[in-house]
Amino acid sequence: MKKLIVAAALAAATFAALPAGAATYVEASGWTPREILFGKQYNGNVTAIRVDRGGFDRHSYPIQVTYPTGNSMRLAQAAVTEDPSLSAALEVRGIAAHNVLWVQTALNGGKIVYYR
Repeated sequence: MKKLIVAAALAAATFAALPAGAATYVEASGWTPREILFGKQYNGNVTAIRVDRGGFDRHSYPIQVTYPTGNSMRLAQAAVTEDPSLSAALEVRGIAAHNVLWVQTALNGGKIVYYR
């Protein structure tokens, strides 16, 4: 607990010591000091997985993600555009609907979105 308090105090002192130009740069870049310290808060119960065809975990992707067809991609993108909470969650993450490869529903009711 002491380490957390010391880290927060150190971060506050660092932001207080920043010149005015650096503080406006941080806010202009879209990141607030709260997001820098505690991370960006995303919407909802959505997990987004970026698909890298050359990654070591490429064999763990569903077959619809590994070899996407036009029909499966259209169905996934339609699921994103029809669900306002899902599209808002992807918008916060900066993921466009046309990059979505597959959408799965998790056992807890959340969504798993595979994108490129």
